[in-house]
Amino acid sequence: MKGLLPVFCRPLGYVLLIVSVFIPMLLYMFGMVTDTNFVLVKVAMKLVIWVSLFLVFLSRARDEDAECAVLRSKSMQIGLGIWAVYYMVVLVKAAWDGDAQEADNSVGIVYMVINVVCMEFLFQKRRIEKNFRKKN
Repeated sequence: MKGLLPVFCRPLGYVLLIVSVFIPMLLYMFGMVTDTNFVLVKVAMKLVIWVSLFLVFLSRARDEDAECAVLRSKSMQIGLGIWAVYYMVVLVKAAWDGDAQEADNSVGIVYMVINVVCMEFLFQKRRIEKNFRKKN
């Protein structure tokens, strides 16, 4: 799976991710989040998180090659496996607690976060291995 978006989308995605985490907290601290707009703030935060994670995951690497496509695909496979285990644990915990609302959470966002973390780990591992091979 090749990167679909330009290279600058990766840092932009990380900036949006940071903004989506801290802006709602600041809005709450200044009393701008109320009962009437809480759902809107929550939905907006989740949408920005989705967009930022897709920007990071689908952007091309600086040195994009066939190996990057393999790493991106591998990160999706690893992420899907970890997400499946996480989701099963959440569902069993929700059943154990008798809480139907707990089963309806943001597992899709967790999956994308795991994908991005796996991809970044694999990219950094590849970069370190390339540098190590050059030195030897």
